[in-house]
Amino acid sequence: MLSGKDYLKEIQKFTTSQYWNSGVRITTGVMVPMLIMVNKGWLSEGIPFLWGALFVSLTDTPGPIHHRRNGMIAGVILNALTVLITGFLFDNHVLLLLQVLVFSFFFSLLGIYGARAGAVGTLALVVMLLNMSPMRDHENYVLNAMLTAGGGIWYATFSIMLFRLQPYRLAEQALGEQLIQIADYIRARAAFYEAGSDIDAAFTKVMQEQVDVLKNQNQLRELIFKTRQFVSDASPKSRSIMMVFLESLDLFEETMYTYQDYKLLHQHTRHTDLLKKFHTVILELAAELEHIGLSIQLGVPVKRTPDFTNELYELRNALQHHKLNSSGKVVGQSLHALELTTENIESLVNRLCRLVVYTQLQIDINPTLQDEEEEQRNAASQLESKPLHVSLILENFTLRSNNFRYALRLTVAMIIGYTISAFLSVSHTYWVLLTIITILKPVYNVTRRRNIQRVVGTLGGVLAASLILYLVSNETFLLILLISSMLMAYSFLRINYLGFVIFLTIYIIITFHFLNPTEFKNLIGERLVDTAIGSIIAALAARFIFPVWQHENIKSAMQEVLEANRKYFLAAWHQITGQGTDRSAYNTARNDAIVALTNLSDNFQQMLVEPGQGKRSTLIHQFVIASHALTSRISALSPKDLLMMPQDNLPQWSENIPAILQESVANLDSEYTLSPKPAFVAKPSKSSAINLVSIIDSLAQELRTITKKIAVDSV
Repeated sequence: MLSGKDYLKEIQKFTTSQYWNSGVRITTGVMVPMLIMVNKGWLSEGIPFLWGALFVSLTDTPGPIHHRRNGMIAGVILNALTVLITGFLFDNHVLLLLQVLVFSFFFSLLGIYGARAGAVGTLALVVMLLNMSPMRDHENYVLNAMLTAGGGIWYATFSIMLFRLQPYRLAEQALGEQLIQIADYIRARAAFYEAGSDIDAAFTKVMQEQVDVLKNQNQLRELIFKTRQFVSDASPKSRSIMMVFLESLDLFEETMYTYQDYKLLHQHTRHTDLLKKFHTVILELAAELEHIGLSIQLGVPVKRTPDFTNELYELRNALQHHKLNSSGKVVGQSLHALELTTENIESLVNRLCRLVVYTQLQIDINPTLQDEEEEQRNAASQLESKPLHVSLILENFTLRSNNFRYALRLTVAMIIGYTISAFLSVSHTYWVLLTIITILKPVYNVTRRRNIQRVVGTLGGVLAASLILYLVSNETFLLILLISSMLMAYSFLRINYLGFVIFLTIYIIITFHFLNPTEFKNLIGERLVDTAIGSIIAALAARFIFPVWQHENIKSAMQEVLEANRKYFLAAWHQITGQGTDRSAYNTARNDAIVALTNLSDNFQQMLVEPGQGKRSTLIHQFVIASHALTSRISALSPKDLLMMPQDNLPQWSENIPAILQESVANLDSEYTLSPKPAFVAKPSKSSAINLVSIIDSLAQELRTITKKIAVDSV
């Protein structure tokens, strides 16, 4: 249970985040012109202007400024054209239905160009549906289109102006959030040392946190480099952000280091308080990193340097005491693994101290740019946007394309929603279709989760808004609540969909109360009915209309992890044996392994909620955990590990482990399974000594065994 101090920290983290910043920017960009219109009596005529500002603002997601700018320009043009065409066709129901079909398909297909382009397309659909409302003035559709474009241009100008005033603010906030997420990842790993911990559940939590870290890390990489290019600056502030980011990459890799089997570790130390001490120190380490991240998010230097001298001294003393009072080779190996963990903690503390120095701008502003240039190359290969070639759309005109399937699914769902609304004589057809658009997503588990959150959030928002309007009659206070609800809704938009729906519903109902106080109660009931209809249609469409199942792609994701770990092991082996001097090759292999592992973890989490996957998930869960342990142990390899092994065994290990992993890849290939070939024969291990390399070998063999079982079950 969180204490009062913890609640204050959570509030501070939220109100200094880029999400809150985005909520404030959107609310200000829409409310300023709205208040002016209310004051001048122009509100009813100015609604298209406000919609233009709002729906362009929702495309203004975090990222490099030129991506944000291009997205807003595309939103302005597409929204204005949509209003123009919808108004022109409104009186012809056949052509209007044809427009709904064509726009639903092609606008939803824009997601092939990236998430931002997908958002532009989705919001253009929302604009189309809102302009289908019978309450709109469809005679002046040219004026409405011009006002919609004007609102979008106003917001785009406002947003770019804010960026120019504080070009590094968003990068700072995103960087601070990244460090806070790494701190959460460290907390998840601390559970491995907690007494009575469920190790499998702890691994699942670690994998979830890792997915979140890597997703944000990719966005942050692009944001930082593109921001630097935009302002062409090499100031201490710019260099500070860059160095903190580069340090955070190595910090995250070191947090993944694993030296032991945690279940055995708990067995060997169950009569001691040794693991409790490690658990406490790791949590303190996470708290220090969170403090640094929060300071960066606030835009202030960290004043206090982390000091773990006493904690590390106590850990070493405790380890030495237990070594003197324990016997047995296996127990000794577990204690040695804890010694390596202590060294890992000390290394992480040193990195935290460097982060503090960077936040204080106490750095050389002209260090070597080798690592930075390498990161720029990585960023260039992981851009969010894709070239806007028409050929890309044509290439996706196949059922093998998930984007094409999603476009078909959404279009069919819109037809069904339109038809049912007409059959039931629903007065607000566009609300049913809006619900379908906002709930139905390309991935089944996201649609399923959003569906539940949409229904619960709408009910909660209606109840809260009804209570507010029953208790509050002062219009000034209601206006304050309206603005506050809007601010909270758009702050929650990208991090908490349930919270977004609750506050959005409150905001909409209070708005209707101002616009039409005599009819808004009827609108509440109609909104609930329309939400229910749209929710049911979206759920059925996600389940039965050209569904995309992650379990169909899970084998290829597993093969990618095995191949990435094989290359990662070889790159690490070359580094620690001195056979390779190209650090960039190791960094690339490391990044590929982490990305592949994260994608597998993400796919597996999505697969778990798909129908009929309960039995099959057990073996895949074992595979994911073993793969995670393998990547972590490869990351922890060092020259010291080779010194603990017989030197004549070294060539055997360098051949054996890659061969086993390559065989595991082949086991998941259906053609190889049906007609196996002895192409990958691993030599039997000669050494019985337990060390990090032998553990890697054991994990590779475990993965081979699991893939054989999966292959048998698939036949």
